[in-house]
Amino acid sequence: MNLLFIIPGFFNIEEYQEKIYNNNIPLGTLQISSFLKEKLNLRTHLIDMRIEEENNNYMNPDKNYDNILKSYLKILEHNDIQKFQYIGINCYTSYQYQPTLLIANLIKREFPEKIIIVGGYHPTSNPEDFRYKNSPFDYIIRNEAELILLNLFKKTNVKKKQTQIPIILDQIDLIDINLLPPPDYELYLSKYPNRNDYNFDLYMSRGCPYQCNFCSSNYHFRICNFEKFREYFNKLTELLNKYNKNNIKISFADQSFFDNPNNERILDYIIQNNLQEVFRFSCQSRIENVVNKTQILDKIQRSKMIVGFGFESANKDLLIEMNKTKTPSLYIESMKKIIDFYKKNNRSYCRINIVCGFPGENKSTFRETIEFIQKNASDENIQISPSLFSCYPNTPVYKNMDYYIKKFDTKFNMLWWKSNSENLFKISVLKKSSRNYTIKNLLLDYKDEYSKILNVFKYKNFTDLIIWKKFYSKWYHELI
Repeated sequence: MNLLFIIPGFFNIEEYQEKIYNNNIPLGTLQISSFLKEKLNLRTHLIDMRIEEENNNYMNPDKNYDNILKSYLKILEHNDIQKFQYIGINCYTSYQYQPTLLIANLIKREFPEKIIIVGGYHPTSNPEDFRYKNSPFDYIIRNEAELILLNLFKKTNVKKKQTQIPIILDQIDLIDINLLPPPDYELYLSKYPNRNDYNFDLYMSRGCPYQCNFCSSNYHFRICNFEKFREYFNKLTELLNKYNKNNIKISFADQSFFDNPNNERILDYIIQNNLQEVFRFSCQSRIENVVNKTQILDKIQRSKMIVGFGFESANKDLLIEMNKTKTPSLYIESMKKIIDFYKKNNRSYCRINIVCGFPGENKSTFRETIEFIQKNASDENIQISPSLFSCYPNTPVYKNMDYYIKKFDTKFNMLWWKSNSENLFKISVLKKSSRNYTIKNLLLDYKDEYSKILNVFKYKNFTDLIIWKKFYSKWYHELI
């Protein structure tokens, strides 16, 4: 039995977006691979179209549909697709929906005997986008895939669908994540080694205990124990030394790192083994999990852990709309305390994440956040990380669009992932976040204000800043 995983690329993205979307290792796919190989007599292989599109000279630079198909076919044939019975496509984000369809239809046309399985966030939230008459897919996986695929492949003879409509397979039982083997990093690194821009992720939990209205990470929250961390970490560092010696960045990709009570021990482990001198560690944290906890803050500094705090906005009403906090005044004061700590302790910097253009955002709320940053966080040891709100399916905002339309006169791009737009990212952003605040208004404020703020950070990359400014200036001028 053999399974070929395919990671779709992104259509029509620009240089700035490539730096964001093309450097993440597909950790979920690698976790599925190691789990199935442990349980079954299964061989796996992987094609990452994001990297293939960068590396292969048979990818046509034009945007002609037929030429793209020819290029994809060459990539599939070069990777011996003929040898694989099952094809698993990871449609991780809605931006990959159209490439996923294109690849699946191509495989169905050229290799009709293949059994095509699709999973990921988008099939989980919108299975109907894949389930229609004469769909190229045989199976649609919703939610976590490990146990679903194990049960599917345990059948003596998994067949192509007998009807014209794909079969939806949904998660019934939650897997114990402490019983999972380390992700199959070697499957990936043996094929795509020596890329210095990779983000190497470790997960010490799944899901998130919070329910922010902009987030699609709504899986049931579970945590890993400390022994699992050591197993994962040792395996990853062993492979980094073998395949990627020059990359020293390891990120804990948990939604909220310090919600796992075992993770303070990880800081101890890093400090005791002096690992902060070998690797650069980072994680994400809720503000309230760290504020006033001097012992944890001290260990964060000693381990040189770069912590990203999801602050999002300094406007109290928006924080409540985001379901970020029920006590916005306390929340904002807590952010100030953490910022003050980092101003006085500079062994490690912190990152403050900001969401701009959430439903209800207007010129006044945008300005309030800018003034908060200028007054409190304009410091070389504080990295401000702004982003524009995108309305992903399977988020509370997406499910409650009528509420925002009625309350704020918000204007959404419905079903934006099916659009023929040149750049889907640009239409995933709201047309209008509130009555008198259009995307054009937002972009003007965003590019002008944050271009100044981003220059303050001591480790800023001037090339990246130029690319950032170029992208948002070009986008703004497209709307004039």
